[in-house]
Amino acid sequence: MFEKLKLRGQLIKAFRTAEIYRVVKRGDRTSYLFPKIHQIDNHHTYTRYAFSLLNGIDPELLTKKRWALRQVLGSNIEINGSLKNFSITVHHKSLPKMLEYKYEAIHPYIEKMELPVCIGQDIY
Repeated sequence: MFEKLKLRGQLIKAFRTAEIYRVVKRGDRTSYLFPKIHQIDNHHTYTRYAFSLLNGIDPELLTKKRWALRQVLGSNIEINGSLKNFSITVHHKSLPKMLEYKYEAIHPYIEKMELPVCIGQDIY
């Protein structure tokens, strides 16, 4: 239970660091409205945050401030979405620099292909 609250707080910290929020002033008080977090999926290989931006927040801020999000959430992040609804996937491990070619591991994927070409491996 507290794990999701900790992850939620980390995402809000990332939004605060990247200045992805809307400022609302009421009298002498200033409030910060952050994007609405819909879902947090925490798996052993990745954590996925689903959220929507508030009206008036530029979606390009996510790509412009990607470096700030990486500083808080980690260097292996993937941002998907457009206009209003987005997801950030934080991978806990990065790809190795050198991949070892094992025919037994890739054979099930290429056995029905006429001319298979193995180029690399994605993070999934």
